Amino acid sequence: MAVIGQSPLPKSTARMQDRRLMASGRTRAVHEGSILGRRDVALVPWLAICGVSAMIAVSTVLRGPAGHVDRLVLCVAIAVSVTTGVLAAMQDTQLGEKYRGSLWIYLLGSFGLLVTLTALQLRGGGLADPYFAGNVLLAAYLGLVLPTTWARRSLAVMVTTALVVQAIRPDADPVEALISVGLIVVGWLVGALGHMAHARAAAVARALSSYDQLTSMLNRRGFQAQVELATNGGAHDGEPIALLIIDLDGFKQINDTRGHAAGDEILAWCGGAIPVALPHDAEVGRLGGDEFAVLIPGASPRHAEAIARAVREELSARISASIGVATSETRAVQPIDLFRVADAALYMCKRDRTLGVRALVAGSSVDAHHPARPARSRRRPLSYADLRATGDFPTVPERGIIYGWLVAAGFVVIAAAGFVVVVDAILGDGSGIWTTLIRWLGLPWVGWNLALAWIANGHHRLVEGRFYWFILLGCSISLSVGVGGAMLMAGGLTAPIGAALFLKLMFDAAVLPVRSASTTLAAVLFGWGMVLVFGPAEQLWVVPYHLSIFGSAIAMGAIGHRAFDDVTRHALSLARTDDLTKVSNRLGFEEQAEAALVAARAEGAPFGLLALDLDDFKGVNDTQGHAAGDELLQRVAAVLSTTFPDAQVVGRLGGDEFVVVVPVSEQDDAIARARALALALRSVAGASVGHAVFPLDGEDLDALLLTADHRSYVEKRARKAATETALKG
Repeated sequence: MAVIGQSPLPKSTARMQDRRLMASGRTRAVHEGSILGRRDVALVPWLAICGVSAMIAVSTVLRGPAGHVDRLVLCVAIAVSVTTGVLAAMQDTQLGEKYRGSLWIYLLGSFGLLVTLTALQLRGGGLADPYFAGNVLLAAYLGLVLPTTWARRSLAVMVTTALVVQAIRPDADPVEALISVGLIVVGWLVGALGHMAHARAAAVARALSSYDQLTSMLNRRGFQAQVELATNGGAHDGEPIALLIIDLDGFKQINDTRGHAAGDEILAWCGGAIPVALPHDAEVGRLGGDEFAVLIPGASPRHAEAIARAVREELSARISASIGVATSETRAVQPIDLFRVADAALYMCKRDRTLGVRALVAGSSVDAHHPARPARSRRRPLSYADLRATGDFPTVPERGIIYGWLVAAGFVVIAAAGFVVVVDAILGDGSGIWTTLIRWLGLPWVGWNLALAWIANGHHRLVEGRFYWFILLGCSISLSVGVGGAMLMAGGLTAPIGAALFLKLMFDAAVLPVRSASTTLAAVLFGWGMVLVFGPAEQLWVVPYHLSIFGSAIAMGAIGHRAFDDVTRHALSLARTDDLTKVSNRLGFEEQAEAALVAARAEGAPFGLLALDLDDFKGVNDTQGHAAGDELLQRVAAVLSTTFPDAQVVGRLGGDEFVVVVPVSEQDDAIARARALALALRSVAGASVGHAVFPLDGEDLDALLLTADHRSYVEKRARKAATETALKG
């Protein structure tokens, strides 16, 4: 077989790109689940450092008589506050935007803050110093924003720094030092949980945007991503890779004679029939219309052709199909090579109906000059079927689906922390009122957090109920009062255990809805206020510093929460957009059309639905290739958007079937708009346009689509008959 398609070796993988960019000090956020590069992620830390530094200066003044060291701390704090304030103000400048996603900026900024806090602790009370709380919050922030590898390194650095401080300035007793180091680890875990939740949100939303609703298989976007992953991974350590493009024969006739509902039923059946004939490691997707594709790793030309014939045999029970096969002969092959060669093979089948299956080879002559690249393991993607297992089609991923055990783990960590505090109170020699309070609050603290973990792990529908609110409030009060009691036992506001309150705020701001987070904020402030009222008056100098830490904790938690919402919203918009034409896909159209129906019923106003079907689109694909067909569909979508700027929704249901929802006043208005559309499309392609008006032609979406589809078919038959009569005459 001849080798078709000479292309350069694919560019280095994302990991190699990371290394090169890291060497230049300008690594961008290319890590899965990372939130580096966002404006708020770049802005909030500098504002937090600015505010904390300013409050350190204020607290230093309030602390009392100032010596030379205190004057130096005051000057350094003011300098850091001014510098970070300037850096925050520069975020919207060209220079700030350039380095916003640089990993080194976050590492150097965090290192500078760590050095400052360490110096303050060495000057003061070591790990027992009130400024130690900043270390815990910094650990949480690094766990939240850094890629996993760098986040782990940052944890090791922070723990080592704490141990060094304890060795140089052992003011804290061993138990206090152990609790302090434990708080750093717990803080990092809180941030890491937010980071993992963000990655999980991205995975769920990506799955929704990568799967075809009708066939429950990968869509064009998802399948192309799998091809990119397979080819960048070295084609499984030197093994060949095969791409099959499957095109159904006579599908257009089914749509024209039996309606699009019958065509959809055939497509859904094919979605279940094609995988039957495939090996377990194959990826299958629907590229659009009646065109499917299969990716088979490790398949030789003969093996791939045999699989293609098995697929064709499986489909023959209901419909005939033509299959083009492209296999890689070398280790280096570009996705465009595979698609172009498979499309050429399919075109040969369409020209010669006796073939059925045609196989060609795609490869690269450059590969002979490069050593074999190691294979990259491929994780099984979160599938549409996985999401369907949670219930109906998840148009909006529920928080329990996205966070799952991650939030549950966070509540378990908080419960474990409560258990440690209670055990310490029980085993200690204290017998005051605060020790007794902690002992009594221990059981509800642990129990309520475990209940929240149970709700978060698979019982997310309880989140909106009163039961959940009661448990959440009880948990927050018991924790804040318990930590407050522990702070009073340890001396008051300067106790390191107070960092647990800041972590609680950051965790809640990151994972809870705003209303619930506001409730927990009030409870935490109640516990802190208790320490403020009953603690020693000489410790009031630390209040400004604590307030700045509270604000920073809420802001940093909000970063993770907003990042989750943004990535989900963006990917869900992709899930509702046709990847080829950029108009709404079937899912997006149905949702927006249903919203238009609800509004029309409420207002008693009619609206029109136009459905169009292109003439001989199948012939374009069969004679000019699918690239020409794709270009034609894009031009049609552009005409629709231009012709109807007032459209409530423009959608592509599949293949060459487009629909538009437009405002109309009566039936004649809908007819006029249908004719205007057909006229506008005349320069691009012939089309039959049908119309339906709500509520005259139906009161639900299915009835309107059926009516518009029927009128489109009637118009097509009339135009065809008129053309035949003209030719005979």
